[in-house]
Amino acid sequence: MKLEVITVSPNEDRVLLFFDPEDDSGDDDKVRSYLAENSLGPKREYTETRESTDYNVYYFGHCYIEDHMESLTAMASEGAP
Repeated sequence: MKLEVITVSPNEDRVLLFFDPEDDSGDDDKVRSYLAENSLGPKREYTETRESTDYNVYYFGHCYIEDHMESLTAMASEGAP
């Protein structure tokens, strides 16, 4: 899973979680389990192509997910190449 924070305005951030359907490492499953265990559902879910990879994207408002950013960032770092 890749995590991206986009600053929309000084008081508004968006958090995007990118899941690679081709990734068999199980890292994405850990993140999805964490989200489910904490009753965190994305505001939007869609597919986006980046660098020839079709990612499943979860979009969250930062204020909704901010208490979980440390855990999610750690999980994103674990899955980084």
